[in-house]
Amino acid sequence: MQIIEQKAYRASLRLFAHFGSKLEKYRTGIFDGKGESDLFALEDIDVEEARIKVIEGVLSDAALIYALHLAVASFLYPEVKSACKQLTGSGVNLMLALEVCDERSRWSFPVLREGYDALCRYLAVADSRQNFLYRELVADGRLVSYLTGDDALLTELSGLAELRFLTSEDQKKYYGFSDTVDYVKKEYLAARDSRDFYVLQLMGKPGIGKKSAVTLAAEDTGVGTLVIFWSRLIASAGKKLGHFMWQLRREAYFYGCAIIFDQISISETTDVDDLFHRAVIHFKNHSEPVVICTDLRTELMSDNTISVRRIEVPFPNKFSRVQAWEGIAARYGMQLDAEDYGSMKEISYGDINRVLLTLSSVWDNSWSEEVKATMITNACMDCFPAPKKGSLKHMDVSVSMDDLKLSEKQKKPLMELINGVRNAYLVYDVWGMRQKFPYGRNFTALFVGPPGTGKTMAANAISAELRIPLYRIDLSQVVDKYIGETEKRLEEIFSYAQNTNVVLFFDEADSIFGKRTEVVEAKDKYANTEVSFILQRIEEYNGIVILASNMKNNIDTAFLRRMKYVVQFEMPDVETRYEILKGCFTPDVPQEGIDFRFLAERVDLSGGYLKNIVWNAVFLAAERNSPVTMVDMVKSVVGEYEKLGKVATFLDLKEYSYLLRT
Repeated sequence: MQIIEQKAYRASLRLFAHFGSKLEKYRTGIFDGKGESDLFALEDIDVEEARIKVIEGVLSDAALIYALHLAVASFLYPEVKSACKQLTGSGVNLMLALEVCDERSRWSFPVLREGYDALCRYLAVADSRQNFLYRELVADGRLVSYLTGDDALLTELSGLAELRFLTSEDQKKYYGFSDTVDYVKKEYLAARDSRDFYVLQLMGKPGIGKKSAVTLAAEDTGVGTLVIFWSRLIASAGKKLGHFMWQLRREAYFYGCAIIFDQISISETTDVDDLFHRAVIHFKNHSEPVVICTDLRTELMSDNTISVRRIEVPFPNKFSRVQAWEGIAARYGMQLDAEDYGSMKEISYGDINRVLLTLSSVWDNSWSEEVKATMITNACMDCFPAPKKGSLKHMDVSVSMDDLKLSEKQKKPLMELINGVRNAYLVYDVWGMRQKFPYGRNFTALFVGPPGTGKTMAANAISAELRIPLYRIDLSQVVDKYIGETEKRLEEIFSYAQNTNVVLFFDEADSIFGKRTEVVEAKDKYANTEVSFILQRIEEYNGIVILASNMKNNIDTAFLRRMKYVVQFEMPDVETRYEILKGCFTPDVPQEGIDFRFLAERVDLSGGYLKNIVWNAVFLAAERNSPVTMVDMVKSVVGEYEKLGKVATFLDLKEYSYLLRT
């Protein structure tokens, strides 16, 4: 026994020689059997000494500390490992440490078991089949590197987990998080102080700062975080999940970290009941809380060993989003209207950072606000995958509210919608109306009127006024004869729209939003189910939904009840037709002798048809490379009437009827 004691003593001194004479004195005290040390009273301890101090504080007893040192010495020095193996037949174990310290007789079984469990926080067990007193305790390179001040995780854990320690400068980079951090910190501290072990499930949309809030909350209490990427872990670990979890648990013990499990989705809930509980149980005796970050649909179940407390983390409000736009833009040296984007773009912190990071390399602060808005809008759309099969089509917006030739009565609800979107934060967040309207806070409008009366153009104008992209739903790509497919495609559309904050425009909406029918056949039941699903999804969508229909009576009354605004688009009167015809020409188009007043009085067609007349007339003139004349306009009128199955008689054109013969 003296041989192994001397070898271990010398090996330990060689291992820790760079810690200085103070630590050498401490080691001498331990190996002399004194069991006490003045290390805990020392000041000016470097990183290595501090880490040894923490571990030895956990182990607390000379025999356990001796076992740790022997294991580390055996890892570093072959002669120590060989000597230990000669003595025990396997290597370093708890019984060897007890005999070296002559403490075998004074330990009770429960205390021995506690001591062994404490050692297993840092040392691996080579063979768990025999009595725990004789199991070989093995140190590895990660333990040694940690003791010498290295914080790099093992290579096999690369990409599966990461350690987060925030400096004061790092904390300043989290913009707009104060409300979320306060909310999460309250729950975090409650879990930390609880006598019962339970995991805290933070539910919310991706990118809203669940992990960051936990990191900041933990940092406020003086600890870092260990983030475990669950999807990657279970994909890589396989049957070695227990081994991986032991390594991760040791990292948590090294640093006293909070534990965050991330990347857990609803598709994996079948694994949660078994694999996940087996993983989380490794941290049952850890001093810091275990936090699980999921989406809103994933519900983790409690069992008889682990309780789950579910907390929904709110989506960032306008004030927080403005702070994020402002702070992140400043970090990248970008100047923009944070108030505007924070109000109009309901996207998460993570998405704001992605958008601005994407643009930071090409951004020019001298751009106009319109160019900046276009660039940011395009970047927002590029950050999210669009629905499949072309069911959502982006519409180029090139009109404004001034371009709409509508009566003041018709424009009024359109402006109310626009102002409602702009003032939503004031109403729901500042005035507290959100609690009175937990759902149905979106802005929905039904545009009703004959073809060509300006329904699509009005949707374009709203999009342009609010600087929010306009997307037309291609119903031919959405409606499917197979049960459940229509709902699936609509869910993709609404999820994309929610992430990108776009205006959804359902043209010819009565084809899908029509009246529900009496259930006569099985298909009627499923058709009604589709309608019910859409009703629910529209209420959940916190954006703008515009429906257009030729006939109001064709729309299901349940949809009408959910429309905040109903706008009746009527056939234009003479004055409106006059404005439409003149407004279709740009200043660069040459004109000669066009009687706009006469055409407005005699051609009783909607705005869409009037635009077609101008379009055809301009191309007739372009073919001659001469100004647009009344002849071109009359020929276009005749052509448009023929398309409608009507005849432009001499009486219709009165004094211009002779032009029909030219």
